[in-house]
Amino acid sequence: MRKPYSGDYIQAVPRTALPASALLISALAALSALLLSSCYVTGQGARYMAIRSRAIPVERALADPRTPGPVRALLERAASVRAFAESRIGLRQTRNFSSIVELEADHLASVVSACAELGFTRHLWTYPLVGALPYRGYFDQKEADKEAARLKKLGLDVIVRPVDAFSSLGWLSDPLFSFMASYGEEDIAELVIHEMTHATVFLKGSGGGAEQFNEELATFVGREGALEWIASVHGEASSELASARADLKDAEAFSAWLRGTASQLASVYSGPLSDGEKRERKAAVLRDRAAEYRDRYPELFQSDRYRDFPMERLNNAYLDLYRLYEGEPALYRDFYEKVCGSDLRRFMAEIGSLVAKTRGGDPKALMRAAID
Repeated sequence: MRKPYSGDYIQAVPRTALPASALLISALAALSALLLSSCYVTGQGARYMAIRSRAIPVERALADPRTPGPVRALLERAASVRAFAESRIGLRQTRNFSSIVELEADHLASVVSACAELGFTRHLWTYPLVGALPYRGYFDQKEADKEAARLKKLGLDVIVRPVDAFSSLGWLSDPLFSFMASYGEEDIAELVIHEMTHATVFLKGSGGGAEQFNEELATFVGREGALEWIASVHGEASSELASARADLKDAEAFSAWLRGTASQLASVYSGPLSDGEKRERKAAVLRDRAAEYRDRYPELFQSDRYRDFPMERLNNAYLDLYRLYEGEPALYRDFYEKVCGSDLRRFMAEIGSLVAKTRGGDPKALMRAAID
């Protein structure tokens, strides 16, 4: 499993325990280019379509003797995960990840996210077809950095993070990328299943809980599905499955620590202090949490994966990503175990039914009712 992001004010950050993915805003927008809503839409959409046009079918790549061994292993592994996800989890059958694009970069794009300095109000961008979403992707790092600098001047907390894949929600056949050949099987399984979940169940809406639900759902199914796939390949008693479970436990511990930090900050932000006093308290909370993190690390984690994370450099935008992707992990776990009998295929069917019933409402309310 990849290491967490770090970096200057958490900009230009390396990999994290978060799913390194995002919805394919630019490709969706390219399909609606006739709306000519903005230069961003047409520009980023055209760049993605240019990358997408270089995709080679998996069958052709596997038949080519010049295909490097690591890439060949990636293609075979992704095909196995896709088949498992379709047959055992009930995810939508698409042509996603049935082709590959060779890239020299180690990630596909950079995504900008921003949040209030003294609160967790997300900055939203509005797009045709999909509405408002809390991130904007760029295929040119300089453009991402320029947008981040603009938002920082507005007084927002900002991050720029690399993403490995996009989901076009079934509108296009999303490819694999050659840099993924360096990833472990757990990472590939989680990434593929995460994106396939987006293409299977997607709650429409903007500016509220829809994007949170979509990312929380895909994160849970991606991680749980990856464990089930590893068990199907290596066996329940395998060292591979034990290692994957240990990795997941550490990832969840890291997420829980960040959620705890966000909770302490939320109490500061909602209090009666002046903005200046809140900034001082914010700095103190981050400093104290960083010291406590270092002291308690051995009792919290099984590996060294998160040991060097710069907790003192956290900002609200980074913390809010964890609120977006993993806001209520216990809710999904309870629904999976108590309502669905720990059956992931049934879980997806039940979730799909709840989303259909809500008609853009809050499926999490129905999940809580079903658990109670």
